[in-house]
Amino acid sequence: MTSSLHVGQVDNLSYEVDNLPYKIAIEALGIHDYGGGRTATLNLLGNLLALDRENHYLVILSQPEPGLLARNLQQMIAPTKNRFLMRAWAQAILPFKLRQYDLVHFVKNLGVFGLRIPTIVTMYDLTTLIHPELFPRSDIWYWRHIQKNTLRRANQVIAISETTRQDVRTHFGVDPAKISLIYPSIHPRFRPSPIERIAETRGRYNLPERYLLHVGRIDRKNNLRLLIEAFAHYTWLLDQSYRGALVIVGGQYPKSPDLSLDPAVERLALRDRVIFTGRVPDADLPALYSGAQAAVIPSHHEGFCLVAAEAMACGTPLIANPAGAIPEVTGDAAWLLDEPAVESLASAMCEVLSNEILGARMREAGIERARRYQNKDDAWLTLQLYRNVILNETTKNP
Repeated sequence: MTSSLHVGQVDNLSYEVDNLPYKIAIEALGIHDYGGGRTATLNLLGNLLALDRENHYLVILSQPEPGLLARNLQQMIAPTKNRFLMRAWAQAILPFKLRQYDLVHFVKNLGVFGLRIPTIVTMYDLTTLIHPELFPRSDIWYWRHIQKNTLRRANQVIAISETTRQDVRTHFGVDPAKISLIYPSIHPRFRPSPIERIAETRGRYNLPERYLLHVGRIDRKNNLRLLIEAFAHYTWLLDQSYRGALVIVGGQYPKSPDLSLDPAVERLALRDRVIFTGRVPDADLPALYSGAQAAVIPSHHEGFCLVAAEAMACGTPLIANPAGAIPEVTGDAAWLLDEPAVESLASAMCEVLSNEILGARMREAGIERARRYQNKDDAWLTLQLYRNVILNETTKNP
């Protein structure tokens, strides 16, 4: 097959697309659950639709997404949000529904069998295998057997960090030539907020002027009990004059909830100092980041960590456990812990909050570091990968 190409320009990015439109399916089941997977997927789809007005997209979802609107996009909604029934429905329906499509991209790790078209699978992280003690046995079995087969059968695997790319090779033995590194992008809304916006947002959530911030699901992977205990250590022993709060933004993750937090707050007498906001609208996050004295990420493992990139983009000093891809994402712009221990984290809080020169330097470095995730390269590189996979398959099967 031969194809003529034309070059377009979007946000200073050159790109090539075939004149002949392709039919591309994007399986995004499960992104109704708030978290990094949802955020990364919606950012990618928004950038992709802005870039590509030629190809036809079918996005398969577990609930309608009103923000995904384009003349070349159709949404297909699964009849259930139960994750087991949803996977069974996908396995039964998609091999038939997608027969006339040129490619299917599974953007949340999982796949289906029996497809006769090229497949791409995005891998966020392998935390389930790296920390199996944090997950149900059924998930561990799935990742050790079904996920391994899914990736080996895929035409291409997208890894969202070099860390994840190496983990895919180590744990699943996938051919390195089949793994493409594409960093996710962050939404343009993430930038330092005006003082008035910060004050208005703090008022709505009843937050003090000084606070430390964690954004993310409440689950065992995020190691929030360590954060609460370190905050208590800091306020008791290192800075007894501190009258700020620890603000935790996010809801409980049903698959791996952390039920130890409320007892820890009670035991440490922090009920009036630790604020759980639950989930908040995406539009409020920039002001919450911008108003924080520091953002803290003590996770056991991260495949990328959009929260780190978002915090840096808002000029928020970042303290993090250097687990997984965190050092890769933050570079020298964050304070990385020597070890994930109460004393180490409390000491980092003390240094960052008490040293204004250090805080200012971290804010500047974070904003500069985050620029590499604000360029929408994820859409351009993904579109090129779609084109290459389709053309390679067409060449093999003319």
